[in-house]
Amino acid sequence: MITPTDALQGRQMTLTKTKRGADTPGLAERLRHGAEAAFRSLEAELLGDGPFGSHWSNVAAMSLPQQAWLIHALHLLTRNPADYQRSPAVARLVGHARRYTAEPGGDAFEHEVLAVSGWTEAVLPARLTLPEPAGLSVVPADREWISEEVGRRLAAAPEGFLDPLAAADLGAAVQAALRAEFPGNRYDGPLYDGYDLGSRVRDSVESPDGAAARAAYVAMLGGDPAVLGSDTGLAGRVGRLITRDASHGPGREVFVPVADKALLTHAFLHVLAHPGFRERAGWLEEDLVTLFTAEYGDGTPPTEGPAVTLLEELGSDRLKVAFFFGRTEYLGI
Repeated sequence: MITPTDALQGRQMTLTKTKRGADTPGLAERLRHGAEAAFRSLEAELLGDGPFGSHWSNVAAMSLPQQAWLIHALHLLTRNPADYQRSPAVARLVGHARRYTAEPGGDAFEHEVLAVSGWTEAVLPARLTLPEPAGLSVVPADREWISEEVGRRLAAAPEGFLDPLAAADLGAAVQAALRAEFPGNRYDGPLYDGYDLGSRVRDSVESPDGAAARAAYVAMLGGDPAVLGSDTGLAGRVGRLITRDASHGPGREVFVPVADKALLTHAFLHVLAHPGFRERAGWLEEDLVTLFTAEYGDGTPPTEGPAVTLLEELGSDRLKVAFFFGRTEYLGI
């Protein structure tokens, strides 16, 4: 552990180790002459001799913990060489340092740094091979299947009302867990853009209802929304279900009927879906969210369906690259 009583201008602040040992001689030597010298040497190593102005004027105004986090973050990048854009990576980390969430010393810190910098988004797909075209046919589910699925979901819907305090606490925990467990997500996405899930959780009874919302729900289930026009009873049940289920849309608000980890994780994963994925492969979204909820939120894993087939054929990394980064070519789509 490095205690930069000397290195960071004589003020009391501890720089802890990263997973791979941030107190290596390289970092210790950089810190020997203070925070500015350490930052400038790391910045120069990452940016090279290009026509880039230094970010030090912004860094100098940061608190010592923020400077320490940033120095660790840049040092981590120097130990992760790869083909990614370093200038925007450094700029993003400088901008993020004021709201970092994970202290140096473990996987959560590495995940945060590599994701915010854009390193993971560039490098993880490059390590995968492209599959053959999937050739998946999309046939809308018929009215009978949709009706049965709506009935099943209504029967399984939890009773009671949302406790806002419990929901806020659970939302913060779910967001922190996803930051710590998933080594990616886009740098400009809700995991890292200042989004606060705890303050965004709403009771499902407040979910927007109406013809458009009901049509979107049926489409999410894989059906043709036109079935609602010929079955008013089904339309009414879909409307009730919307107020008792987790939200499934890309909006910034998250609706759940109770403070439940699986439900909240499911709803938040829909928020994290990359817009490019939703545009090109949105019909897979619910299946993939269900699959990832089982991994990250104690949900029940699916036993059949397109996501299960793709997982067996392509592996988890390709599914995540497609869903979180919008790189649907790794699904063969």
